[in-house]
Amino acid sequence: MIVAISEELLFKLVEFAENLGRKKERINSFKESQFISQNQAHIRYGKGNVTKWVKAGIVKKYKDADGKLRSGVRYDVLDLESAAFKCNYMKELSPLAKAEMREIISPVP
Repeated sequence: MIVAISEELLFKLVEFAENLGRKKERINSFKESQFISQNQAHIRYGKGNVTKWVKAGIVKKYKDADGKLRSGVRYDVLDLESAAFKCNYMKELSPLAKAEMREIISPVP
């Protein structure tokens, strides 16, 4: 199936992919951590969003089981970045591009 997308959205997708690739490279070269704590995830992305993404299965929750009464919870940074982009890409588009996307996405009777 071929789907036409607006030029503005295409540029945003390419920019997102470039940034995600750079972040992955920094993680692979140990310049940046692959995981962030639950507290940091809630601060950066919002507690409601993170909870919604975990329930939907978009983001996986990792528990650190070290025998303590309260185990730490952490999330993969790349999963969080991808989920945030998927949920917010329409907000950053111009009104014309939003109208084009609604026309593409809406079901044809």
